[in-house]
Amino acid sequence: MNKIYFAGVLALLSGVAACSEQPNANREATGAPAEQSTTVRTDAVYSATGAVTAVAGETVTISHGPVPDLQWPAMTMEFRALSSDMLVGIAAGDQVSFAFRQADGGYVLTSLTKN
Repeated sequence: MNKIYFAGVLALLSGVAACSEQPNANREATGAPAEQSTTVRTDAVYSATGAVTAVAGETVTISHGPVPDLQWPAMTMEFRALSSDMLVGIAAGDQVSFAFRQADGGYVLTSLTKN
């Protein structure tokens, strides 16, 4: 009885191990690219250019071009300014160059310059 039980457990573990390895084997067999990491380094600073679409409090919404370092396409998104002083003189419609980093689950401007 113990031999049958042991054989069953061994077969089950072999099946689990095979299932856990299968996605990688399928990716290699199909030639599909490996999954790319979308992790953003929190100490990295990225830059882009775009047009301001809204300013509210300490946030600015910018319709920006691609950010190649992050493999981002052009999009519109909200950024938090380090202080409201960064946004003085910035208004919807302004063309801007800016730098940002990831912080607290969002993106924080490290510089913002009107073009």
